[in-house]
Amino acid sequence: MIENLQRLIPTILKRVQEGLDRPDTWDSLAINRRKPHTNRIFQEIEGFRVCLHRFEACEENEAFPHPHPWPGAFLLLEGEYIHTVGGSADLKSRPEYFIREIIRPYSIYEIINTKTWHKVQPLKETYTVTLNGVPWTEEERHEEVRTTKGKGLQPLSDDELVTHLVEFERMLHLYNARS
Repeated sequence: MIENLQRLIPTILKRVQEGLDRPDTWDSLAINRRKPHTNRIFQEIEGFRVCLHRFEACEENEAFPHPHPWPGAFLLLEGEYIHTVGGSADLKSRPEYFIREIIRPYSIYEIINTKTWHKVQPLKETYTVTLNGVPWTEEERHEEVRTTKGKGLQPLSDDELVTHLVEFERMLHLYNARS
């Protein structure tokens, strides 16, 4: 997953730039029913779902621990968060946490196991790129997986969407310049 994310960064940047003229090519959600509050814009690229997130800071006890419904790779572009990682013994049990680290700009990691849980606690406004793979089957994924579907979440306003694209264009240019 990491290699796919790194390979797709130039394409993601190009899609962000195209989105400045056609923001309606990006879908969006304001995820504000749990913390950290998150603005997400997303688009399908080469069979992957690419999500560009802006997280608001939150307290450790407010951050939402969760397993993912798909494999994913994560690149932090700006900001920082405390990343807590653990795993469950099976697809029904709660996790045991064994890693707590600070993730800073240009860190990249992946989650490729259905029993992996993590919690993201932004220490300040934080921006990430996430590459989601094909969802795991119902039999493969943890029963505690939660998605945003059916939650009645609202899209970003047109102005918020364009602001999001402008910020990501800047950050992706900086990331490319150092690569």
